[in-house]
Amino acid sequence: MTGHATIHWFRKGLRLHDNAALLASIESTSTLIPLYILDTHCLDPQKVGANRMGFLLATLKSLDDDLREKGSKLFVAKGRPVEVIDALVQELNVQKLTFERDTEPYNKDVDKEIMKKMKSLCVEVHECWGHTLFNPDHLLSLNGGKSPLNMTGFLNLVSKASTPPAPMEAPTSIPAPPNELKSETIEVLQSLPKLSDLQCYGYNPAEETTWFVPGEKEAIGRMEQFLAQKKRVAGFEKPKTDPTSLVPDTTALSPYLSCGSLSVRLFYSRLKETLSSTSSTKPPVSLEGQIYWRELAYLIGYSTPNFGQMVGNPVCMQIPWYTGDNAKEFLKKWEEGLTGYPAVDAAMNQLRTEGWMHHLARHLVACFLTRGDLWVSWELGRDVFEKYLLDADWSINNFSWHWLSCSAFFHAYFRCYGPTTFFKKTDKNGAYIRKYVPLLKKFPDEFIYEPWLASKATQQAAGCIIGEDYPKPIVDHKVVNKQNMEKMKLAYANNKKKSGDEPPAKKKK
Repeated sequence: MTGHATIHWFRKGLRLHDNAALLASIESTSTLIPLYILDTHCLDPQKVGANRMGFLLATLKSLDDDLREKGSKLFVAKGRPVEVIDALVQELNVQKLTFERDTEPYNKDVDKEIMKKMKSLCVEVHECWGHTLFNPDHLLSLNGGKSPLNMTGFLNLVSKASTPPAPMEAPTSIPAPPNELKSETIEVLQSLPKLSDLQCYGYNPAEETTWFVPGEKEAIGRMEQFLAQKKRVAGFEKPKTDPTSLVPDTTALSPYLSCGSLSVRLFYSRLKETLSSTSSTKPPVSLEGQIYWRELAYLIGYSTPNFGQMVGNPVCMQIPWYTGDNAKEFLKKWEEGLTGYPAVDAAMNQLRTEGWMHHLARHLVACFLTRGDLWVSWELGRDVFEKYLLDADWSINNFSWHWLSCSAFFHAYFRCYGPTTFFKKTDKNGAYIRKYVPLLKKFPDEFIYEPWLASKATQQAAGCIIGEDYPKPIVDHKVVNKQNMEKMKLAYANNKKKSGDEPPAKKKK
């Protein structure tokens, strides 16, 4: 290859619209190499499950289609990013590299490695923020280098910040790519991979069962379809949406925001346009508020040491979670939807098969695994969500598990989601249960959330014997919940003592 070549490294910004790094790559180059790297660190079905990996690969195919419409195409390589980029830069006479910065600890380390390597090779690097509404460094600079830990503080910080950049248009044309990409030292795939191509890593294509359609065009279309419902958008209150609706009762845009098929800046801009001439709900419950929650999670994750674990994490309560012989079994039954509590099992079955569930369903199952019932560490639950969720996102996932386990951000540990009562508020007849736990579909409404209370004759008539066809409850919620509240009370007291923040002693009478 001769002439000035540039690599644009696609990471989470898997789109053409509002892509500042991509636009920078087009400037003053004769050859542009659009590149995605399948990091072998992540090619593990226990870390990134079949649905999530399949959705990513299908998104890459959609991105390739969009690039081809502009006269380009996507190249995919496998390996460690620094090794892949190093090899291609040296073999292809690359003089410029562009990419979007990342906030996750692992990817921040990757960025440092790549910047160091490119400097040694005298390669120009253009990196920029594009996955968040605000520049995290800008927000931290306005707050003494620290992130707020609650929404009130975040809204106050945002009021001082620069207006979020307007979304950029997609490029009208893209410089031609090389006809092929070959390397003597790294693996460049000659065709876009499918899940079946990753069976050597343990992936099973039969486990790819999500209904989400990938890609930038789909993402923008879904966004516009939702925003067209102006009254619904103006009155949106996240806590009042239905976790048991068989059709998502929220935007369901999270998978597209997570992989960057949809720019958060475009969503924010279009939302503000939609609501510009009408009164609407306000943060934190509004749609704008949901964007701000995302931003807050990113900012905390970006700036907090050891945010992905309990130990050494300055914002996290130190709680002695259960590590006994049954802990692994509890986790396994919870993950597989075999706890004996239909609401919990239905939500986990939806997660495994579709790669998504409503945020309140996430609240229910996370509370059940941790402080509510099983007393298992939030870190283990976080890993299961990371495996299955199409919208898996390191900062948001960790933030949510801190919150729901009452380890940080939310401390009303005595408020728990009832595994037999919570879903009844929106689904008294159990349609959600019948869909996602089909073994129970013939149970009468009165027993759909507590099938073990049904008589043997009723169970036989329903074709499902509790304890044989479907498990008995893994624990007695009423008993363990009371015990866990005492454990939380003690853990909170111990944390206060360690921090020197002991409550004042009671006066003697």
